[in-house]
Amino acid sequence: MDSRLQRRVQRYGWDKAAGDYEAGWRAQLEPAQSLMLQTAALQPGERVLDVACGTGLVSFRVLEAVGGTGTVVGTDISAEMVEHARRLAVERGKQNASFERFGAEAMNLEGEPFDAAVCALGLMYVPDPVNALGEMLRLLEPGGRAAAAVWGARAKCGWAEIFPIVDARVSSEVCPLFFQLGAK
Repeated sequence: MDSRLQRRVQRYGWDKAAGDYEAGWRAQLEPAQSLMLQTAALQPGERVLDVACGTGLVSFRVLEAVGGTGTVVGTDISAEMVEHARRLAVERGKQNASFERFGAEAMNLEGEPFDAAVCALGLMYVPDPVNALGEMLRLLEPGGRAAAAVWGARAKCGWAEIFPIVDARVSSEVCPLFFQLGAK
């Protein structure tokens, strides 16, 4: 699929999902997010980049780890997801969180480099995940840490039993991309 079309499809889909995302996915995504955050080993006072932050599910957990002296900058391709995260930050009084609309492959962020970068279940949606990882690393200070979680192999997905039904009815170039980074 053409990368511009893929980004457009992603923006549209995530914009439409923004209002219901947290209620529908918080509990299901928590185990993968927790493992990724444990791997990131965040410390109080750190400046952290959350790529493909969505509504801020991980961003607000990052703030728990970095405390009041740390910061998180969340980026997402979806304007609606970013706006939702901004509203939540205001509602929760989180002045050390900011959210910007950028695709993972080109984040024009100003300021100090980051101590750590995380991306929870977002890289598999990016047309060029290697470029996105490179962009995350570019924004880190020397010796900074990056941690990501991606979907596993398609055959081991919790929804694997429905794929034959979907595959028989829908011709899509997008769905296989979701599993491109998973272990075989």
